[in-house]
This record gives sequence, structure tokens and C-alpha cells, in this order.
Amino acid sequence: MSQSAAKIRTVSLILSWLCLIAILCEMAFVPIIWLVPDLARDGISYSDSLMPIPVTDLLVLTGWQLPAVFITLMVPSVVLSFGLWHLRKMFLGFARNAIFEHGTIRHLKIFSIALLSQTLLAPLAGAVMSVLVTITRPEGERAISIGLSNIEATSLFLGGLLLIISWVLGEAVTLHDENRSFV
Repeated sequence: MSQSAAKIRTVSLILSWLCLIAILCEMAFVPIIWLVPDLARDGISYSDSLMPIPVTDLLVLTGWQLPAVFITLMVPSVVLSFGLWHLRKMFLGFARNAIFEHGTIRHLKIFSIALLSQTLLAPLAGAVMSVLVTITRPEGERAISIGLSNIEATSLFLGGLLLIISWVLGEAVTLHDENRSFV
């Protein structure tokens, strides 16, 4: 095994574990808000892009609003976790030296699409959540808010870049396969 291949294997294994940790954190974030409200209140400020509304507004919800807001918050997390799972599978493929294979590159494409989708879904989920949280308030106190930050813009461009790279790598794998068949 070449020195570069050994580096790819080692770094890919580390990144695959980091993806798994990120998935667990992503999927645990929303439930923690409900299960440990003091931790959420102290650890998240209203200005954080993690929460489009103050945590204190979430803690006073009752009835149908609780599951509706919970599901709304979970949608972007599930989409990103799905993408991170495929990113992890790509890294595991690289660790097995499956670098020039369509299946491995397909995982990168799925991750980039999930990243783009999550980036577009997050502001929409925030808007839906603001409506769900304020819908039972008296007229004049209801609100709809849509927030966009530099994080969303960066994620959008990064997702697009990774999608293009996955297409280019897919073409490279096809050429690699064609060249191998001539020999």
C-alpha cells in the first residue's frame, strides 16, 4: 500500500467515525430541547442559527403544537443525518480502497443533495415553526419569520460544489473503467 493510500485509509476511517458522532448529535439535539430544557435554555441563544425561535417559546407549547413543532424541527435534522450517513459510507469505501467506484462516488452525490436539501429546508422549517408557535396567540401577536444566515449561503454553495465534484468524479470513474477494459 502506498503512503498516499495509507493516509486516505486512516483519514477516511477517522472521518467515518466523526460522521457517526455528528449523526448522533444531530438526531439528539431536538429531543434534548424537550427533555433538558434548562440545558437548552442556557446553551442556545436566540441569535443562534440552531433555533429560529427562543427556546422559552418552545417550553410553553401544549396540545397539538408540541408534536407539530417537534416534527418540523426534526425534518432538517433527519435530512442532514441521512446525508451524513452516506458521507460515512463514502469514507468507509475510501478506507477499503474503493476510491474509483461508482457506488462510492454515489454516496458523495447523495450527501451533496442532502446538504442542499437541508440548507433549503431549514429556513422553511423555521418559518413553519414560527407559525405553529404563534398561531394560538391573539391577532397582532402571530408571526411568521424566515431567517437566512451566512451559514445557509455557505452550505448552499458547498452542497452545489460537492454535487458538481461528484458528477466529475463519476465521469472519471467511467473513463477509468473504460481504460481498464482496453488493457
